[in-house]
Amino acid sequence: MAKIRHVAFMINDTPKLRDFYQKGFGFEQCYESASGAIMVMDGTFNLALLKIREGESEVVGTHRADGGESDQTPGINHFGFVVDSVDEILERVGSDLKHGQNPQDGRPAEMRIEDPWGNRFDLSARGFFGREEVRLPAVRQVVVQVDRPNEVADFYKEKLELKEEGRASDGSVYLGDGLIHMALVQEGLTNKHGIQYIGIQIDDWDATADRLREMGQPLTVPKDGGADLPLRDPEGNLLVLSQRGWDS
Repeated sequence: MAKIRHVAFMINDTPKLRDFYQKGFGFEQCYESASGAIMVMDGTFNLALLKIREGESEVVGTHRADGGESDQTPGINHFGFVVDSVDEILERVGSDLKHGQNPQDGRPAEMRIEDPWGNRFDLSARGFFGREEVRLPAVRQVVVQVDRPNEVADFYKEKLELKEEGRASDGSVYLGDGLIHMALVQEGLTNKHGIQYIGIQIDDWDATADRLREMGQPLTVPKDGGADLPLRDPEGNLLVLSQRGWDS
């Protein structure tokens, strides 16, 4: 089974956002590139903060010729899976889907694939620097807006062997790998198609609020401790915080 272990953002100020995730949630830096990209992780899940590149560059395959993302739009960009064999997954998805090798410049991703609905995801058999260390706070959910949740769910169940965890009356389908959850929703919290936001499970509302306030990021602790709380990071990316989490 593939494991959901990576999300990437296109960022203007990568050090500032690194500090936000380190100080606010205790994430640790695990990678920095010459191009200004920084990766942080919670022990298991990897967040790539990719520096937006100036100027134009030819797109070759799935990336720019200079190694950057083909889509430099600020915000959340793609997600990724740790797999046992990249070649096996490529054989499953078939050659018709757009795919190509990631630039091999020290980054952990090995192969980029675009699913039939235009969602981009990475594959890596060597991992995204995670240790499979289960602790909190940590990323525990990835939310993707799709028009046909049933069809998309079938693809990820068949090709990546994610397990179905549940369905909602609004048509949403919930998949998972045993730890991280993928929600496929028709109506998201933003107007962005595709991957919309991540969910971070916290261990203590008051402690989290104190850490964020120290950085000038006010957070009102919900009266209902089991409620989910939306939050924008310093670059405007949507996060949803939850103490309860998203286990079925």
